[in-house]
Amino acid sequence: MNTVNLTVNDRLIQRDVEGRTHLADLLRDDLLLTGTHVGCEHGICGACTVLMDGRPVRSCITYAAACSDHRISTIESFDDEPLMARLRDAFSEEHALQCGYCTPGMLITARDIVIRYAGRQPAERTIREELSGNLCRCTGYAGIVKAVQKVLAAVTDEPALLPAAAAVVLPTIAAQDFDATSLEAPEAGRARGALKSEQSGARRRIESRFGLTHEPEAVWHLIRNDIKAVVACLPGARLENVGSDGEVTGVIEVRLGPILTRIDGQGGLEYDDVRRRGQVDGEGVDSRSASRATGSVEFVVGDGEDGTTDMQVALEFELTGALAQFSRGALVDDVVQVMLDQFRANLDRQLSGGEVAATAQLNPMRLFLSALARRLRRWFGGGR
Repeated sequence: MNTVNLTVNDRLIQRDVEGRTHLADLLRDDLLLTGTHVGCEHGICGACTVLMDGRPVRSCITYAAACSDHRISTIESFDDEPLMARLRDAFSEEHALQCGYCTPGMLITARDIVIRYAGRQPAERTIREELSGNLCRCTGYAGIVKAVQKVLAAVTDEPALLPAAAAVVLPTIAAQDFDATSLEAPEAGRARGALKSEQSGARRRIESRFGLTHEPEAVWHLIRNDIKAVVACLPGARLENVGSDGEVTGVIEVRLGPILTRIDGQGGLEYDDVRRRGQVDGEGVDSRSASRATGSVEFVVGDGEDGTTDMQVALEFELTGALAQFSRGALVDDVVQVMLDQFRANLDRQLSGGEVAATAQLNPMRLFLSALARRLRRWFGGGR
């Protein structure tokens, strides 16, 4: 059991909880705050959204033990708040709710959007992207978008609707230190394993760097002569054909909770032997959801210390269709980082002559636990 001390709706709470207890269970079963709804229990539908220290989190995948010394706000805490009252009215006026199951989480997300975009009138596409982490199977989102637009216009004329500390506790979530230029040779002294990401419209770019104990020439030789084996080191991915002209076809399968995605794609592969650099550009379709993915992977094999390899990988992609609903920044970053960690480990085995772990699909539990461990290390000051 773990003793947690947290503030819930401005009330100090102390409870003994098991390590596996989710925040949603604590809120609903122990504190009887049943306005927080539980849907998918995989952090996908957004029905369980609450605020932790002023920022939206999925309470169904947030462990209660990780919330000690944090402030939690559920939908019940906004009964008398002017901004939430205006949002409730707008949702009613614009027919932004039907069955109502998604509404508590949707309102909390809508409030976050209004606060972060106050004083501006974002495009409808931007609002839809901001709402993509909260699923509604009834309304088609049109009424929800109109409700958000209406309240955004209202706070422009009535700034007093905004919470006093909103600008401090609710910053726009975006990477500020990332230069989305082409990859160059790794810089000496830069921390390995760091992941940087940037969102530009619907397109996302993620850059990572890691070390390998093998010589750069050996790594590049494997990439140039057996690219299929290299791609197979990435969980769920495989190249089916590599043409002499650089054309490639392949598949990537990813399972996240109830979601099973199989993207069949084709693209082009280019190498720069002088700079030990390569790039794959391609596009693919998931026939199950009629979603489409386009993007590129760029990699550089650089010189590390004492004959080791410093490798940089940049992934840039855009999802359209149903899959775009799940491309939330933090979730995608965690998934990609776990995939890259497994890729590095498998590539190291391949270079050492060992057997690569089976990678037919991503293991959802392993992926979840790895991402959770990474989050806990960040929360409790343990680094990446």
